[in-house]
Amino acid sequence: MDVDDGDAGLELVYLLRRITGRLDLMGSEFAAANGLHPTDLRALVHLLDARREEIPATPGWLSGKLALNSASVTALVDRLVRAGYVRRTRDNRDRRRVLLTVQDEAVRLGWAFFGGVTRDMLAAMREFDGAELGIARRFLERMHDVVRADKPTDPVVRLLPLDEATTERLLTVAVHEARPIDVMPPVPDGDTWTPAAENAFREFHRSHFHGAHGTVMYAVEAEGSLTGMIRMARVSTDEAETGMWLGRSARGKGIGTAALRALVAEAAAVGVRTIVADSTSGNAAALGALRTCGATLTHHGDDVRAELPIGVPTR
Repeated sequence: MDVDDGDAGLELVYLLRRITGRLDLMGSEFAAANGLHPTDLRALVHLLDARREEIPATPGWLSGKLALNSASVTALVDRLVRAGYVRRTRDNRDRRRVLLTVQDEAVRLGWAFFGGVTRDMLAAMREFDGAELGIARRFLERMHDVVRADKPTDPVVRLLPLDEATTERLLTVAVHEARPIDVMPPVPDGDTWTPAAENAFREFHRSHFHGAHGTVMYAVEAEGSLTGMIRMARVSTDEAETGMWLGRSARGKGIGTAALRALVAEAAAVGVRTIVADSTSGNAAALGALRTCGATLTHHGDDVRAELPIGVPTR
């Protein structure tokens, strides 16, 4: 498609390019002043984001974020470890896996770089109301989806009906990569995994084995590993409600969209004609998956209702 020089959106593209260019220059200047390669600084930014979002950061994960091969990432991590910014640790649940943990010195460095501009940006945002900021957020998230380096490439996903063995495997994923409140109805101390919370997880999922109470729960398998759960709950003869959760390390890879497409196929096979889902305006990942699969989204304040007719092309 040819680009129309008169397209109003083109001015926004140029503005985004100027902003990112200026931030890149600031980053390069800051890296040089602190004896870092610009790529080292980019790596620290990703690792700081992972720490804030509670994402387990591994050398493989960092390789995907930076689009570097494993040898280059190993050399980069070696430099950050020697500088005292990063520490390698063994995953307590899988001793074969190495985790990258940012140190307090890296946090200090991050604030030295971002602190001033972050405060200035927050001050500028006070000129806009909540609705305007919500539109800006959706716009920037959509632009990020277009340019991200780790853009998903149609992952192969299977849906596995839950049984005892699959539930235990899914529990391992939930304990390591989610909070109890994210994966089941609220329990006491919903932010912490305890033996009682683990048993509640088992009982909640067992109560829906074999479609009991009109709900079928599936473990989502991608590349041979379980990554989360998606459900199909019959609302009426031809309508079903869905919901999904994914572990932190599985997010942003297209797995949610692929799982929803697979659920559409399962629903069509049992005569469902419409899938509905409830979400919030801040859940960009869920709304993006629903929109990609052909759902119509209706906003009521912060609440969003999605309706996905079966048979709408899901590309």
